[in-house]
This record gives sequence, C-alpha cells and structure tokens, in this order.
Amino acid sequence: MKKTTQATFGIIGMALFAGVNTASAEVEAMIGSDISGEISAGWDSQYFFRGLWFGDDTAWTNIAFSKEISSNLTASANVFYTEVLDDSIGGAGFAYSEANVGAALSYDAGYGTWDLAFLNYRFYDGFGGAFDGVQSAGVGGNGDATELSLTYSQDIVGGIALSLTYAYDFRIDGQYGEIGLSKGWSLSDCADLEFSVNVGYSIDDYYSASLGAEDKDFTHALLTLAMPIKVTETATLTPHVSANISGDARDAINAGAGDGRGDTEVYYGASFSVSF
Repeated sequence: MKKTTQATFGIIGMALFAGVNTASAEVEAMIGSDISGEISAGWDSQYFFRGLWFGDDTAWTNIAFSKEISSNLTASANVFYTEVLDDSIGGAGFAYSEANVGAALSYDAGYGTWDLAFLNYRFYDGFGGAFDGVQSAGVGGNGDATELSLTYSQDIVGGIALSLTYAYDFRIDGQYGEIGLSKGWSLSDCADLEFSVNVGYSIDDYYSASLGAEDKDFTHALLTLAMPIKVTETATLTPHVSANISGDARDAINAGAGDGRGDTEVYYGASFSVSF
C-alpha cells in the first residue's frame, strides 16, 4: 500500500474510531455550522467504474463538503482516493491508484434536482495501471482526465427514484450516458435496505473503441443491494453486494483483463462514514 494511502487511512481511522461523535463536533467547530460534509472510507473486492474493471481488492477514502448558497442551490466539493491492493494480476507486479477532485452545483427545481459537476481524475499508475512499473500504452497510459457532467434526478412513483446522467470527457473527447433507478426500505430505526440498478451507454467512444470494443453501445448494468446501518447519530456502516453485467462496449475489455472476466462479476464490500 502506498504511503499516501497509509496516511489517509491513518487520519480517517483516528477520526472514526476515537469517538465519532466527538470527531464530528470538532470538525464542525473548525469549519462552521453552515458547511456540512462527510468523511468515509471503504473496501471492495473489485473496483468497477462505469462498467470498466480496474482491479481486485481495493481500498478508498472520500472527503466531501457542501454549503447551501440559497434555499434551492447548494455547492459541494470532494476529494476521493482509491488504490488496488492485489498486485497479482497477470502474474506480474500490478499497480493502480487514482485520485479525483470535484466540485458541483445542485439546483432543486421543485419537480426534480439538477446537478452540474466538474471532476478531475489523476491516474498515478496510468489509466490502465502498471505492471512492474511499466504503464500501458495508448489511452491506457493516460495520466489524467477532466469531465463535465449533468445529472437530473427525481422521485417518480412508489418511492422509486430516477436519475439521468450525461458526462463529457475532455481528455478523450468521449461521451457517456447513464440511467438509474433506486428504492429504499426501512428495516428498523437504525437499518435500511437499498436496491439500485444503473445502466450505462458509450455515446461516442467512452473508453471503448480506443480500448478494443464497440464505439457506441451499452457499457454495463450494475445491480447493487446495500444495507446502511446507523451506528451513532453521525456514523453509518454500509455493507453491499453488487453485480456488474458487461455490455458490448465493455465485455471484450474486461475479459481481456484475464481471470475469466467479461460477462457478469459479483463483488462485495463495505464502507464507514461520519457526517458533520
């Protein structure tokens, strides 16, 4: 594990396990009560992003802040870091690590919510990862990417929420679209059950044709069942199980990563978060 990951998890670990309520109160005192946020960390048995497999056994951290600008407009920012811990892919010393820094504006229109987001990705081992320190060629060797996205979401019927996302990647001139549906059920005063399904589409070579797959086609369908468990007033533990079903814009790429990947991969994980 890289030193950056060790340091990040060390800081978050101190906050999470040395008294989460106290940590939350101290953070709020430092930044002010008009700014809210969340510190979270997690582990997943596999890392898929928009249907594309990046590695097995991954750890991640995220810090997010938000501030209400007006009664229906909220600004937010976040910093995310993830790293693949399993270096045995392909029988070589595999490495993949990524950081994201983003900012967004969320507008509550009454009938639904619009979110405009700007995100910068940094791939420390290249977009395709590195084997024994050697990064992939072509798009797989990209060290960064910048994205602008627009998401619309609303509750439709029976507690089901709908989301529609369009994203444009400036680095590769690629376009991506996604539709999502989700629904939650209350199990008790401290536990919920949440189910979601997201379907992605490569509108114009969104890391597809340039990596040897279909240019315009479905990337994936992702089914997730999660159980947020309220540990304290500010802390939540969320285990999950997910199934990533590759579409034609991802199937050949994921299968090419070896170990029989390609069609459907079931993976699992858990996260722990503290809000303030």
